[in-house]
Amino acid sequence: MAVTEFNVTSRLPFANGALFGKVGPYEIIEGIVKFSIDPSNDRNTPINDLGLAPINAKGLVEFSSEFTILSPQNPGKGNRKILLDVLNRGRKTAIVSFNNPSRALSPSDPIDPGNGFLMRHGYTIVFCGWQPDVPQTNGLMGMQVPEALDKDGCSLTGKILCQFQCNSPTKTFMLSHNGHSPHPPNNINDPSAALTVRDLPEDKPRTIDRDEWSFISSENGAGTQPDHILMPSGFEPGRMYQLVYTTTGSSIVGLGLIAVRDLVSFLKYGSTDQGNPYANQLD
Repeated sequence: MAVTEFNVTSRLPFANGALFGKVGPYEIIEGIVKFSIDPSNDRNTPINDLGLAPINAKGLVEFSSEFTILSPQNPGKGNRKILLDVLNRGRKTAIVSFNNPSRALSPSDPIDPGNGFLMRHGYTIVFCGWQPDVPQTNGLMGMQVPEALDKDGCSLTGKILCQFQCNSPTKTFMLSHNGHSPHPPNNINDPSAALTVRDLPEDKPRTIDRDEWSFISSENGAGTQPDHILMPSGFEPGRMYQLVYTTTGSSIVGLGLIAVRDLVSFLKYGSTDQGNPYANQLD
């Protein structure tokens, strides 16, 4: 079993103990699930760069994810089915999609049960972090994964591409998408870094002169790493900008797929002795 620890940090009544039809009240549990997997197992080898991950004394790759689970307090009244929410940039989406909450909520707000559709039908709803670059924002769910390393045990260095588009004029873009963790350039004055622009995907890109833009930090403190690109003349709405530069550090993001796969498998098939609080309760 790939799950090595299932650590519950919080277990509370959901929605202040509200009743959901014949299923009754729900509970919400939160915590961290830890994994260790064999990188040579055929079911794991499709994950890109998994063979470059550091291994423990048993030759296994270790990582962990945040989880949240909504389940009937009385398992016998549930339908024994898991509904896995594929998080959108760390945000929970299933309740919004199925239960039609009355208002939009921020990630840090308590989950609004809305019309209670999923609960009234007895689903166990599982949220599992699967992206390691989720912003450090209260309520967003992410995971912790190792970096790929070279034969000397050092972080990888190579080219990275960022693509930017804006709906209104701006002079800066973060070196990531939607506030995710950026990859800073190794050298802010690297002459090989290239910014191009085009209007349509099939257009030939035009290279923007290197002296027209620069890497900057959003903070002014000493030692802060550059995390934005600045073009004083401004980026134009609708146009496609692509930036290629050199950075160091490459997380094995594909482990997010294994986290989702193995957490669901653990909840369905893991035993009580293995720490599964839902043993023999889910099909």
